[in-house]
Parts: sequence; C-alpha cells; structure tokens
Amino acid sequence: RQEVPYWLRGFGDLGYVLEDERVIEEARLWIEAAISSQKEDGYFGPRANLTALEGRRRSTGKPDLWPNMLMLNVLQSYHEFSGDGRVLELMERYFRWELEVPEEDFLLPFWQHMRAGDNLASVYWLYNRIGEEWLLELGEKIHRNTADWTNGIPSWHNVNIAQCFREPETYYQQSKDPKHLTATEQDYQTVWGIYGQVPGGMFGGDENCREGYYGPRQGIETCGIVEMMHSCQELIRIDGDVRWAD
Repeated sequence: RQEVPYWLRGFGDLGYVLEDERVIEEARLWIEAAISSQKEDGYFGPRANLTALEGRRRSTGKPDLWPNMLMLNVLQSYHEFSGDGRVLELMERYFRWELEVPEEDFLLPFWQHMRAGDNLASVYWLYNRIGEEWLLELGEKIHRNTADWTNGIPSWHNVNIAQCFREPETYYQQSKDPKHLTATEQDYQTVWGIYGQVPGGMFGGDENCREGYYGPRQGIETCGIVEMMHSCQELIRIDGDVRWAD
C-alpha cells in the first residue's frame, strides 16, 4: 500500500526538476487516479486501508493513514509544479474527514503513529495556502495522537528516526513553545551522539539502532538516508539553520 506512493513521490519530482515530459505524464496517470478516488466523505485512496491497519501483520479494522501521508506529498509537489486547484480541494476535504475520525481510531500504532509528523506538515502546507483555522485544530489533534518525539526517542528503527525526529519542530510552528523547537535538536544530538560513528554523515542504524553496535561497520538503509534529506529540507524552512543544508 505504500510502495507506489514512495516511488511516485520521487518519480514525479524527478520529472518536474528535469522537465522530462515522459516522466511527468506517467506520474500524472497515477495522480489523476488518486484525485478521482476521493469519495463524498472526503477520504481518498484504497478503501481497504480504512479497515486494514498494518496490513498483513495485524488488522484492527481501523484506518491506516500512512500510505495517504506519502500521497499527500506527491500531490503537494504536483500542485507546486502545475498549480492544479483540485489538489487544494482534495486536501481540504480529506483533512475535514481526518478531523472527524474519532480519537480512539486515529493514528493507531505503529507506522502511522510514529510518522504522523508527515501528515502534520501537509496540514500546515495547506493552511499556508487557504488559511482555514480549523486546520490548526487538526494540527493539534495530529500532534496529540502522534508518538512522543518531544521527550526522547520512541522508536530506534532507522527510518523512523530520520523521518520523525523533526515532528516537534514542525509542531513548533503552531505551538510556539520553545520545548518543541529544542526537542528536535535534542533527538538529533542523542542519535548522532551514540550512533553517529558511520562514514558519510549518517548514523549506524542497520534496521534498528542496537546497543553496543556503535562503530563504522554499521549500515543504514537507503530509506533512512532519503528521509533524512527530506527532514533537512523541512527543517531549514522552519528554523533557517544552515546545518540542515550541509
């Protein structure tokens, strides 16, 4: 459920940057399908994801919103390239749907619970374009139901770290609470202080960071590297610290 959005997120951006019409048109086939999938209630994407949390691993009959978080990134890039107003309409309707999801069903563990900072960033992206105050209510709801990256490292999975440590600083844009601004820096220093002994600027994450495995022989997933790049791009927009550009 997440493989195609992951691929499309990079594929579409590649086409826009290189002005490659073949890539742009192929990406648009998938984008048009995503837009046309939206239902009257505002949800978009495969209906199976509404009752298939965590896929084959287990099912609770609750929504799995993680794949849609990736697709929102795809749609945002497409809108920035094309100006297609349908993207704003889709996102507004979808976020109204999210606002109505009962809290006991919203962002349940594991992956979407860890990674909902991506959802939060998309909410702010839309807010900066349409200015609807209810989007900030949704922002609070997302932060409230996301894993706590403000007070430490809730998951040592390498991709989760690279992707999620930015969530507190993302929320800082709304909260204006200094603890959210400093929490991301603290998470960064914690992880790189222990596992940042790997050549190339990343940390030794393998699949998961493991106690005692601190040296330069440890690896990191390509997914972790890509998500760290994405995090750096998001963070420099928020705090302007040129370290993230480095």
